[in-house]
Amino acid sequence: MKKIASTIITIGLLFPGMAWSQTPSSILPVMIGAYAPAEGGCEAAAAAFIYVEDKGIGANKTAGKVLSVKQEGNSFVLDVLWIEAGSDESDGDRDTVKIDVKDDRSFYFTNTASKRTLMKWCS
Repeated sequence: MKKIASTIITIGLLFPGMAWSQTPSSILPVMIGAYAPAEGGCEAAAAAFIYVEDKGIGANKTAGKVLSVKQEGNSFVLDVLWIEAGSDESDGDRDTVKIDVKDDRSFYFTNTASKRTLMKWCS
């Protein structure tokens, strides 16, 4: 009985760790996935979501192609080309995005259209 109980506890401790494992982004030292404002949480409006991908970022139905990244300490300044779903790259809008990394599951996001917002990992 003792062996069964210890096996169940061991398995229970292993699986949550596996579920939380993520792949690091190649552009930022934050994890790939969806982030939402810490204030609104993951139930916030879809437009508030920021998606960190392997080589780019996105927001709602807009893809962000990262053209360049400049690191300044724990902050990253990205030159981004935002492209709406179904649009051509030539129709994209250039933007400067600043990401101040807080930890591996949160960062402060700022761009030309928004104030500094703490984003927390959702996925």
